[in-house]
Amino acid sequence: MAPPIATFPASDLPITSQTNLKGTKRKGFDGDLKACALLEMLQYDCRIEEPGTRNSPVRCWPVERLFRRCRDQEGSFMVETTAWERGEKGKKD
Repeated sequence: MAPPIATFPASDLPITSQTNLKGTKRKGFDGDLKACALLEMLQYDCRIEEPGTRNSPVRCWPVERLFRRCRDQEGSFMVETTAWERGEKGKKD
């Protein structure tokens, strides 16, 4: 089982991303996620329509996940920004 992780609102991501895994402030990164490269990964959520029935069809739906590849003094790091990016799009509309 994966260890528990702290949750926070997507709006806090620019502040939270300034802290590394050791809990110290990243050097050379000011939290400007928009300046980082945007990457996209497409995954699929698949479900068996009738799990108890033999040869039941499997239906899959795409799930888009967005990431930013940023740099600090130690190198590059990735931040998942899916909820944050969607929140930003909502503010523009």
